Amino acid sequence: MSEENPSITEEFKNIEVILTNVATLERQNLVVLEPNEPTVNVKVSGKRNDLNKITRKDIVARVDLSGYQEGSRKVPVYIEVPEEIKVVDYSPREILFKFDKLVRKEMPITVETVGELAKDHTLLEPVIKPQSIYVEGPKTWVDSVAKVVAFVDVTDKASDINVTVPIKIVDNEGNDVRGVSKDQNSVDVFIPVNQLKTVPIKIQTAGQLPDNYEILDIGAEPSSIQIQGRKELIKDIDSIKTKVIDISTLVENNTVSVELELPEGISLLDPNQKVIVRLNVDENKTRSFDYILKDIKILNLDPELQIDPKDLEKSFSIKIEGTASKVDALKKKDLDVELDLQDLDEGSHIVSIIARAKDVEIVAIRPETLEIRLIAE
Repeated sequence: MSEENPSITEEFKNIEVILTNVATLERQNLVVLEPNEPTVNVKVSGKRNDLNKITRKDIVARVDLSGYQEGSRKVPVYIEVPEEIKVVDYSPREILFKFDKLVRKEMPITVETVGELAKDHTLLEPVIKPQSIYVEGPKTWVDSVAKVVAFVDVTDKASDINVTVPIKIVDNEGNDVRGVSKDQNSVDVFIPVNQLKTVPIKIQTAGQLPDNYEILDIGAEPSSIQIQGRKELIKDIDSIKTKVIDISTLVENNTVSVELELPEGISLLDPNQKVIVRLNVDENKTRSFDYILKDIKILNLDPELQIDPKDLEKSFSIKIEGTASKVDALKKKDLDVELDLQDLDEGSHIVSIIARAKDVEIVAIRPETLEIRLIAE
């Protein structure tokens, strides 16, 4: 008879462990963080006929979770089998459970955009409703939440954006955080869209330079600037003026930082951008050059006549005026000086010297006239 129904041993692997007294954890505001689905391997013995009658469902593995605190704890496993079967061994006999506090935390919602706006447009600060949500879950997982994000697609948008978008809970690397719930799944987002425009800067000045100074150049750096505003406000703006600058203050310090007169509702794309007005001035200066008649051009002299050689030694001076840099650079030969003897016959004549100069002014020729005598050759 024993040979027909011998005693045998059999192992059942990966028997699911039942968690009991979970409600006591919940009353303590605790949750099981790990393991997720614990299992054990159970080895049983009995008569072959009896073992053939049982299934995995007849082997029950339990753990009692009452009385434990936050942290990692070893919990014993209890095995139940039918009366005719004996438990020979099972593994593991204890399971390491990690208990964590269940926490609820309010977190602000951050809006992040994807895509590129239409050309020459920019986003203003988004308006979010609600501005925050509550996340709930094991403290370890809630602590791993870096931010709550609402992603808004702004591709080719040229007007205000008003959308309802889902919320994502992410860690520092942008990955979704598992096991954490949220009290709201979507959020309303309104993002105003401003138009951009690049316009020249116009310099406003008041006052005058001292009489002995001349403006060589005045300009703004940068000469143009990017502004932003609502489409209906910005469309008619073709320049931005500086606040009035007293030009006399720029004689000693030729650069000054200025503020701009921005129309209401218009702002700079870069609010920290500085505008510098640079004034290039030069002091006026006079200078004289001395000549004799034989140094200059003689025009339209009758070919049968000549200037008395003694008169060719007569001298005169030319006084010029201009900015110091131009006056100092000018040489005597740079002046165009000539005497026109058109239609003059033999004899004595009172003549005037003609002088021209580039970039400076001829202010005087002394003497204003000369007496010369034309004689036959």
